[in-house]
Amino acid sequence: SSLQDTIPLHWRNQSMFGVGVEVPVAEAFAIRGGYSYATDPVPSSTLTPMTAAILQNTLGTGVGYSHGHYRFDLAYQVQLPATQHVGQSELLAGEYNNSQVHVMVQSLTLTTRIRF
Repeated sequence: SSLQDTIPLHWRNQSMFGVGVEVPVAEAFAIRGGYSYATDPVPSSTLTPMTAAILQNTLGTGVGYSHGHYRFDLAYQVQLPATQHVGQSELLAGEYNNSQVHVMVQSLTLTTRIRF
């Protein structure tokens, strides 16, 4: 009458470090850049193709513009490519034995703020 499903992934805690800088280039403009590093919390033995948590190195850059009550920010971020191999999977079905995951993420973001 009930189903109890648990998947022991054995993930570890993740630590993260980041550093960035913002430089005003004119009264209304600023440029930004940054880097972050995160430890990998996913052991190879329970890795799946949907696990993007293996990304460790991220670079970002952006520009901001202010005019009156408005602020516009455009940012680009790339999470550098990461590859992790699975030998013998600890997942019950073993469907990811002898496989690998390769992932990279890029994003472009535009935000707008109105100060009241």
